[in-house]
Amino acid sequence: MNHEIILAGLDPGFNAIKIARVQGDEILTYVLPSSVGEPNRGKKDGLTLAGVVRPQRASRHPFRVVFDRTEYLVGPNVSDFAEPIDRMDFDRFKDSPELRATFYAALYRILNGGAHQVALAIALPVEVVQDKNEALQVERAMRNWMVGEHLFSVDGVETVLTITTIRAKIPQPVATWFDWGMDSRGQWIRGKEAQRAPTLIIDEGFNTLDVLVVEGGQISQRVSEGDTLGMRRAAERLMRSVKHSYGLELELRAANELVQAVVNGQTAETYINGQLTDVTQEGKRAVQSLAADVHNFLDRTVGKSKDAYTILLTGGGALALSTTLLRQFPKATMMYEPVLANARGLAKLAMRPGFLS
Repeated sequence: MNHEIILAGLDPGFNAIKIARVQGDEILTYVLPSSVGEPNRGKKDGLTLAGVVRPQRASRHPFRVVFDRTEYLVGPNVSDFAEPIDRMDFDRFKDSPELRATFYAALYRILNGGAHQVALAIALPVEVVQDKNEALQVERAMRNWMVGEHLFSVDGVETVLTITTIRAKIPQPVATWFDWGMDSRGQWIRGKEAQRAPTLIIDEGFNTLDVLVVEGGQISQRVSEGDTLGMRRAAERLMRSVKHSYGLELELRAANELVQAVVNGQTAETYINGQLTDVTQEGKRAVQSLAADVHNFLDRTVGKSKDAYTILLTGGGALALSTTLLRQFPKATMMYEPVLANARGLAKLAMRPGFLS
């Protein structure tokens, strides 16, 4: 076993798990879709029609993660190979087979397998950690199953990890503040004034929109709120629109992929009654509706005090709603690769002397 303790940051989001570690002068990052399925509950391979229909290019196969004598498919294209297990409740952070499976696959990828000792800084949504008792329960539950030795395999490669310690009461938006203000050694580099001044972080994720202010190195009570205004709401609106117009009941995952296509400027198409149908306009309306809801929430939450803050925009949905957010907050800073900003900030925080000792 490698006796060096690897310090890393973990952001276990609803739509994807993000992990980062400092290696030399670089910060290595990895994003893995939080999609998990059991092969024995999934789709069965059908008969091939060789010579009649040209097979489509195979999808990238999910990772095969095995622990406790159970195999899970994890990550990309799970729905092509198995029935996904979807969990959106906050209790999933305490302990669940789905979280373990994605946790193992993400650590395997960032560490390249083998035997390692790891210490982790972990961020959670504001809604989870804003209640001190709940935050303590979640951290205790995560520590109970995370800390210790883990034996598992990913795509047949045996892996042994020992988690030495964790800290898991860090609100996700605060991790972005660390990414903005710290270097890769965990040292504050923006000066004392920037550390004291009020900084407003707007974190648009898949399930939640988190908003808080860091001031004087602490979370301010002036703005510390979360709401279920993540990109999931746009996907759900698209589901209702397609159901109303075409009678098709989309799965949340498929609807989210269509929303992402619209956000990326691509055509959003799905099969309806056997015909490939363009639902781009429905997707655009769903995103526009979410943008209006987010604008109203932020106007109500932040109000006219926005000019008092340094404003950071982060999270996977920040780019999707960038036009609305930057019009509302023209002096805001869009974080570099915002989907990874929390994980990068956690990796920097983990490097801070004494934080994970």
